[in-house]
Amino acid sequence: MDKDVKEARAKAIDALASAIGFWGIDPLEAKIWGLLFLSQERLCIAELAAELQSEALAVEAKLKLLKRLGAVKDAPPKDGQELCFEAESDFFQILQTVLKERREKEMGDALQEIIDQRAFVEYKHDEENDPELKFLASRLEKLEGFIHLIDRAMFGLRTFAGIKGIFRGKGK
Repeated sequence: MDKDVKEARAKAIDALASAIGFWGIDPLEAKIWGLLFLSQERLCIAELAAELQSEALAVEAKLKLLKRLGAVKDAPPKDGQELCFEAESDFFQILQTVLKERREKEMGDALQEIIDQRAFVEYKHDEENDPELKFLASRLEKLEGFIHLIDRAMFGLRTFAGIKGIFRGKGK
């Protein structure tokens, strides 16, 4: 690959790392996925580390997370080398997995706490008939509904399956 093309690929990988930082993916994770996605061949840890000028142990740790997120998958080893990897190219699949993990990790506990507190406030309102408690219960109900709406929107991405092909392109 000529120098200018390598530079263009490196710039694209940096831009990707910057863009997907929004989703909580750190720069090295994004660069590993970007390099794998933009590589026609499967790559091994040593190749990824050399290309990204990073420690092999750091690359290996990030690969574990990327595999858990479904963004990277194992590929057959090259001649005499360790396990290799390739990028998942189905953007919707990756997004679904990331959103599911974020929801379970961050929204799940918060949503449950809101539900619990709303139930408590409603119970107290039934006992005391306090207008402030009725107001609080109403607001907690709205908040709960809003979080459920966000939840449905995130996981409703699959309903866009009709446009999914746009993002796949011709090559894997």
